[in-house]
Amino acid sequence: MKRLALIVMMLAVSASAMAWGGFGHRTIAEIAERNLTAEAKANIERYTKGTPLAEYAVWMDKIRKDDEHHRIATRGWHASVVDENCKTSQEIRNKHRQGRDAVTGLIELERMLQEREKLSDSVVMFAIKCIVHMVGDMHCPAHLRYADNRNDGKFDITYFGKKSTLHKVWDTSVLTREYKGWSYREYADKLDKLPKGKVKRLTKGWYEDWLEESGRLIRPSIAWAAEGAELDEEFQTKAFPLAEEMVVKSGYRLAKVLNTLFK
Repeated sequence: MKRLALIVMMLAVSASAMAWGGFGHRTIAEIAERNLTAEAKANIERYTKGTPLAEYAVWMDKIRKDDEHHRIATRGWHASVVDENCKTSQEIRNKHRQGRDAVTGLIELERMLQEREKLSDSVVMFAIKCIVHMVGDMHCPAHLRYADNRNDGKFDITYFGKKSTLHKVWDTSVLTREYKGWSYREYADKLDKLPKGKVKRLTKGWYEDWLEESGRLIRPSIAWAAEGAELDEEFQTKAFPLAEEMVVKSGYRLAKVLNTLFK
């Protein structure tokens, strides 16, 4: 709670003042916005003034370069952590991330929004921007840490003949290679077609449940590429379905979070 109070205090002072890459994050936000309840949409638009959620989807990445104040406030919130058995808890997150992780951040923002009528519009907007980004990040293969493996992918590889890093490939290239020239709205059109029963099943649970599932699904991918690897169709064939699955889940789960917090 002390950390939460500090964040609110910092934001009050500044009120006057890329996982998934833009393509993935904006697609997630677009899917979520299309699945908001009328009540949640109206309550959110009180703060966004009708600006699409996709416009805020990469705010947390942008501030890392040009907004020291908010960068510090959101430090560590881009990544999540599970133990070697893909389990998480506040104890695990405190031990391995000092409580600076996406799930802990989401829990803190949820507590804050329980009394959103007492908060300034700028503080609520801060929460919206972070939630839109963090639900996506906690499903991204490059942003999940294990107690026995950092799994950040920040090492050099070659991807279809071009030098890159594994982290960048997961964040951006795996998706954009398949959908060159597509807008995020077009991609959302393609993905947002699940029947209500399936959406209900994949949105069952809450942050920790989703993170543990992500941990189980992503864990095998650690072995798919090592430093200096030359990645081509063999990697893409495995990586793309996983990345797209996580984008779909992120979109519907983000809608559930926003529908719950802004009802």
